[in-house]
Amino acid sequence: DPMLMQDQDVEVRVLAESTLVVPDSARFDSTGGRWVAARQDTLRAWRIAQQYGGVGVESWIDEQGRVVSATSPIGFRMERTAYEIAVQNWRNSRGAARPAAGRGSDVVAATAITANVQLSPEDLNELRVVLGNVTLEGFDLNGGRQRLVGDTLVVRREVLPSRGAQTSLPVQGLLARLPVTDTALRAELAAEPLVQAGDPRIQAQARQIVGRERRAGRVAELLTRWVYETLEKRITISVPSAVRVLEDRSGDCNEHTVLYVALARALGLPARTAAGVVYLRGRFYYHAWPEVWLGEWVAVDPTFGQFPADASHLRFVVGGLARQVELIRLIGRLRLTVVPSVPSR
Repeated sequence: DPMLMQDQDVEVRVLAESTLVVPDSARFDSTGGRWVAARQDTLRAWRIAQQYGGVGVESWIDEQGRVVSATSPIGFRMERTAYEIAVQNWRNSRGAARPAAGRGSDVVAATAITANVQLSPEDLNELRVVLGNVTLEGFDLNGGRQRLVGDTLVVRREVLPSRGAQTSLPVQGLLARLPVTDTALRAELAAEPLVQAGDPRIQAQARQIVGRERRAGRVAELLTRWVYETLEKRITISVPSAVRVLEDRSGDCNEHTVLYVALARALGLPARTAAGVVYLRGRFYYHAWPEVWLGEWVAVDPTFGQFPADASHLRFVVGGLARQVELIRLIGRLRLTVVPSVPSR
């Protein structure tokens, strides 16, 4: 996998062989004011099914392995055609999306899940959601603030001493001095190809943010505030790299998360990436956020400036891009039913 710079197991099965007809060239039709196929070409093609990270994709490919036709798990279709026709279709789709959506063709909005009730996540100590219409096997639904009871996911918000109540977290975890040396957390402290915790620029920025502070809980809070206040909130279509995000100072939840995880690890604070859905203005959106080790795994959200993250963050996977690709299994299928609960006072 060139994006992750690591090997990934991929299972490929050949399902069929056939001859497909595709536009070979285009001509401009002055009467209709558009490009149309001028000549058709026949291609010998094979239909293949691929399994990658628990996600299945079917495609038609030619003898060189190039895609002739493919459908993504979330319903987008690609078909080979003449260059002029492809550009024309792209321009038409962009123009049609703006008036209808008001925000352009926003894939995030298109895959959002409407909630059955209106929520005020900041007032909730606990959220219960029934998960339906998908197979839950293989997802990271249990652990830390979450537990799965049958088909109901229960998420509790961690309570910190600053809230004026007794903390729900281990005090020794909040006050633990960094760096953490527990060998069981070695993976959550290590640098990775896209999480360059050992890079001098990342390490220097991390030290500048926290100064002389070494208490784990306070460090986690300072990092949350700095990433939230520093990064411009902007949708980014790219593979997030901590060093690149530090240079650009912008991005969406993926960029906020990868930079936070790198900064935390640079200081010896175990951190990892979580991904799932989060509630926002009547809908659940696909989202990523960090978890840090404070005696137990605690969710924080530097994209929204939340320390800790509110109870509407429903985690489905833990890990980098290779793990997050499994969320594709949920898109367009997952059904969420919020079980009404009593708000905190």
